Amino acid sequence: MPRDAKAYIAKTIIYSAMAVSSFSFAKESTQSLTTQQVDEDITEFVALLNQRYAYLDEKNVDQTSFEACLQKEVTQIKTVNALSGHLNRCFEFFYDQHSEVRPRPRDYYLPMPTALTMWAEVGNDTATIISIPHNGYAHKIGFRAGMKIEQINQKPVFEAIKAANISGQKSAQTWVLNRLLTGTRHEQIALTVSWQGQSQTLTIDTRQVVADILKDKPILTSQWLGDIAYIRPENSLGNNALISAFDQALSEYKDASALILDLRNTPSGGNSDVARGIMSRFISERFPYQEHELVAVEREFGVKRRWQEFVYPRGENTFTKPLVVLSNRWTGSMGEGITIGLHGMKRATVIGTPMAQLLGAISGHTLRHSQLSAVIPVEKLFHVNGTPREAFLPDIEIDHTNNVDNEDLALKAGLRHLSKLARKVN
Repeated sequence: MPRDAKAYIAKTIIYSAMAVSSFSFAKESTQSLTTQQVDEDITEFVALLNQRYAYLDEKNVDQTSFEACLQKEVTQIKTVNALSGHLNRCFEFFYDQHSEVRPRPRDYYLPMPTALTMWAEVGNDTATIISIPHNGYAHKIGFRAGMKIEQINQKPVFEAIKAANISGQKSAQTWVLNRLLTGTRHEQIALTVSWQGQSQTLTIDTRQVVADILKDKPILTSQWLGDIAYIRPENSLGNNALISAFDQALSEYKDASALILDLRNTPSGGNSDVARGIMSRFISERFPYQEHELVAVEREFGVKRRWQEFVYPRGENTFTKPLVVLSNRWTGSMGEGITIGLHGMKRATVIGTPMAQLLGAISGHTLRHSQLSAVIPVEKLFHVNGTPREAFLPDIEIDHTNNVDNEDLALKAGLRHLSKLARKVN
C-alpha cells in the first residue's frame, strides 16, 4: 500500500482559483452609460439590498450615509467600469467579504479571503496578526502570528483603519484591517510590525500573491500519516471534477484507521453539489447538513421561511471510521458548509481556528443598464443545531500566536485526537 503523498488531477483538469467568479475583474470597460442609466442602476441596487440582503438588520448600516455615498459625484460616472468601482466602494458600508459587484475594476481590492495572506484582529488599542497559513506566502517573507501591526504604508495602523473605514462602525474595524492587508492587484504593502521586543518592516507584494493563486494546482492532495489518511482539496470546491477525484482518493484509503479532511485551503468556496458529493461518502443514511432562511419572504410578508438541506449516502463503500476536519480563516463559504455539515451529522470533530465567516448563501442580480452583477447573501445559513454558520467554532480551537517553531498545530492536534480515540477503542 503506497505511503507517499499524491496529487490528483481528474480528467487532466488543473484547477485555478481564478476560475472562481469571486476573482473576476473588469477589463477596464469603456462601455458608456448616461447619467440617467447610472441613476437607474443605483436605484435598482439600493432596492435589491433593501429587499433581499439577508443580513441588513445585523449590519446596522447608516442608510442615509450609504445612499449619500452612492449619489456622490454620480455625474462623473461615464462607464460600466467606473460604476462598478463606485458601487463596490460604497458597498463597503456593509463590510461583507461575501458580497461584491462583479466584475470588479482591476484597481479595486482583491477578494478576501482568497488573496488574504494573514488574518489580523483589532483588540484594545492593538492590531495583531492572529493566523497565517502554514508555510504560506506571509510566513515565507517573515510574518508570524502574534506580531503587532504598528504601521501600514508608513501610516499608524489605527489612522489607516479610520481612513479606510467608510462605515465608521467600530464593528467594521477588523474587516477593514484585513481588507487593507489584502490590498489591490499591483501593490506593495509595507507593514511595520513588532515582535519579541523588536520592530521591523516587511512588505507584501500582491503581484506575487496573485501569481501564486494563478499557478496550476492539483485539485486535491493526499497522503498516509501512519495508518491515518489525509486528504486536502486545493481550493477546488467549485470544480465538479473534485467529486470523482475524492472518490478515487477515498478508495485508496479504505483501509485507513481514520481520516483527516483538511479544508484549510478552500478560500474561494465552491458549489453545493461538490460539497454534498464529499459529505455523502461519510454517511449511511440521509442527514440534514444545514438550515436555510430566506429573509426576503418574512421581510415582505411577515412569514418566516426556513428549511433544512439534506445529504444522501453515495458510493459503495461508506467511510465509517473516525473523521477530523481541519478549519481556519481560509475555510470559506462551501468549505464552511462542509465543516458544519459533517459536524452536525456527528460525523466529524472539527479542529482549528474560526473559519472565514462568510455570510449566507449568495446570489447574483444583474443591473439593467450596466449588466453588472450585484452578488449578495440572500439566505441566512445555520448549523442544524441553530447556530449561525458564521458563529460556528471548532470543537478544539488552536491558538497560533505562540507558534514560534512554525508547527502545523491543527494537524498535530488532529493526530493526537485520533490517537486518543484509538486507545479508547483498544
